[in-house]
Amino acid sequence: MDGLFRGVHLRISGSEAAKRLAAFPDSLGARCVHRRILRVARRAGGVRMKVLVTGAGGFIGSALVRRLLEEGHDVRCLVHRSHNLLDGLDVEIARGDVTSSDTLGVAMRGIEVVFHLAGSGRAGDWGSRQWFFEVNTRGTKNVAEAAAEAGVRRVVHLSSLAVHTFRNYLDADETVPADQRRYPYGESKAEAERALLEVSARTGMEAVMVRPGLVVLGPNDHTAFVHMAPLLERGLWLQVGGGRRFMCYSYVENLAEGLLLCGSKPEAAGETFVITDDLRLRWHQFISALARAFGRAKREIDFPQPLARAIGVGAERLFEAAGSSVPPPATDYRTALVCHDFHFGCAKARRLLGYRPRVGYAEGLRRTVEWYRAWKKS
Repeated sequence: MDGLFRGVHLRISGSEAAKRLAAFPDSLGARCVHRRILRVARRAGGVRMKVLVTGAGGFIGSALVRRLLEEGHDVRCLVHRSHNLLDGLDVEIARGDVTSSDTLGVAMRGIEVVFHLAGSGRAGDWGSRQWFFEVNTRGTKNVAEAAAEAGVRRVVHLSSLAVHTFRNYLDADETVPADQRRYPYGESKAEAERALLEVSARTGMEAVMVRPGLVVLGPNDHTAFVHMAPLLERGLWLQVGGGRRFMCYSYVENLAEGLLLCGSKPEAAGETFVITDDLRLRWHQFISALARAFGRAKREIDFPQPLARAIGVGAERLFEAAGSSVPPPATDYRTALVCHDFHFGCAKARRLLGYRPRVGYAEGLRRTVEWYRAWKKS
């Protein structure tokens, strides 16, 4: 056995390390050996990792897949339906659903690092508590258990800053408790973190949590930006409390860079990281910059904070009473978000991972607007 580990530095590659698992009996001991082989090989540098990305066909997932391919890694994408954002990419497709543990075992075979990005896809706005917990919490537990069973070395989990109770934060960091209890989305993400940590503690599999900015923008954002853009194209915006509250933002390619570092850096093991563009912005500054990217001057319709909160709660109740599957234009979650300072810094990621945003603020907004205009014409 010692001879095997001494040879790792000299000749073993990421894919070869994965193959060696087949030579051992299918046991917990064999899976621990597999993880040790991969850890040593990874520290030797230049290893081509075999990775699995859940939620690979989505906005953030597809950006991460492209970044992983740029670095020369072998990428397997777990999807439950076809996604045009993966068309033409040199990836392996695995069909499955994180809420069904039966579909995950095959997808995990030979994988060194799992990037778990699959989730509810509705950042707290709309949906039943049961649904959020089914997708976010149970889905993460299923992924963690399947990964540990397959001998995966590390799971990088895309969590959310919504795990924190909505109160005023300025230059906050990862030490703030994940204590959300009001909004099911954030609560389910906090429980997902705890589920992954429990599996990690029990099996020795490494776990890394990533919390992006509460606003993530970039090309291919069909979740939020395509709904914001029509107003911004006209230079119009509905603003709360003068837009004076602080927020934190992630450009999608910068977030993908942070995720890549969390998957590849030994220093990331067992840690939680905030990954943002590391800017301290007020809402009115952020929206004004977006309007300028559209070539417009921003005109605001401003709502006092108490009125905005009342509108959000009232709209939710009306839509719930009507049994609507479509979220209202204002919700309790969204209005609460813009009525608090919610700024977290990423000094820890800079220090431990060497993280730096690859794309500047103005350039990221320009690329997002450029994509939107092309998408609208298509």
